[in-house]
Amino acid sequence: MIKKGGDQSFVRIHNQNLILDEIIKKKQISRADLSKSLNISAPSISSNVEPLLRSGILREWGPGKSVAGRKPIMLQFNSKYGYILGIDLSKGQIISALSDLSGIPHVITKGEKTRNVVGHDLINMIEEHIYKVLKREGMELSSILAITIASPGIMMNHRHIRIDPEQIHWQDTNPALILQERLNVPVVIENDINVAALAEYKNLKKYERTENMVFISVGRGLGSGLIIGGQLYKGSFGGAGEVALMSSSISQQHLSYYEALLSLETFKQEVAGNQPNSSPPINEEEDEQFLQRVQDLLSKGDPFVEQAVNKISRHIAVMIANVSALLNPQLVVVGGELMALSNYLFPKIKNDVYTLYPFPIEMKVSEEVEHVGLHGSLVIARDEAIRRLIK
Repeated sequence: MIKKGGDQSFVRIHNQNLILDEIIKKKQISRADLSKSLNISAPSISSNVEPLLRSGILREWGPGKSVAGRKPIMLQFNSKYGYILGIDLSKGQIISALSDLSGIPHVITKGEKTRNVVGHDLINMIEEHIYKVLKREGMELSSILAITIASPGIMMNHRHIRIDPEQIHWQDTNPALILQERLNVPVVIENDINVAALAEYKNLKKYERTENMVFISVGRGLGSGLIIGGQLYKGSFGGAGEVALMSSSISQQHLSYYEALLSLETFKQEVAGNQPNSSPPINEEEDEQFLQRVQDLLSKGDPFVEQAVNKISRHIAVMIANVSALLNPQLVVVGGELMALSNYLFPKIKNDVYTLYPFPIEMKVSEEVEHVGLHGSLVIARDEAIRRLIK
């Protein structure tokens, strides 16, 4: 808790944030229990709870249990106070999730493809998508408290840095500012892998919770998100975790980057090279169809596909060992589209990492492959909405 004598406005905001976080975590809690769990005095708890009750973001919810004496009035977070929107652009199309302040997606909508749509045209497409979702749900824009967009690449001082030339391109626009001015709603844009890392961290089970975690995504692209000291770490310019830029070897003065080795497209080309007579051609299949075909071939013991799986699993393991040697995390979570093959890939990856890396480390596969970007977007949108509500 911040010491007395500090800026009172800052202390109030800080304490109200702590109170809201604790109530959200506990679902229901009394003022007395809040005081004990947060080590904040009872008068301070009361003075901070009252404005939150008046605003409607908190509500009193009946008497709680008591061993003796009067039963305490329980406090509850009002998740229906407003709504948030998460948008994921990492799948090659606009996918959105509408939620109340619980952060649980209520409506998921798949929209337009984003390939070759850039700059202002992309911003216009996102704006149209938002209005379509709200119209279909019979909602007013004023009910949306915050929007988060998970976008490939890095926004640095409103400049979009693309690691992969196939990623979406904001050009020289400031999409968050433009959308915020048009919609009159707070808009946050965050790197898609960072968003996914946050979602994974928030969804850890009690026995898995840790201060230091690395999320690795291997699929349509390659990236990692870093949780250090319980917080998302983005580095000085937002580029922390860009493992795609790490080189795996040097051959004849040419660097071989992990991005070229560890992607769904590279894996697809390798499998296709060993299945030249397949119909339809493997490299023309949609990603989901391709991954299903690979599972079928592995179940039949296809030696060429097994060789391709062994090769990519080894590369993933070496990369994880390198990242772990630098950061020494307690937990590594592996996700991305390639983890649809986790039954085959992950045991090999895990075994190789434990062979290469000498320190204790826990590893697990992401439990949310398809919509992890949406879940993370809603986490950020809810935090932004709450931050502004108690400002």
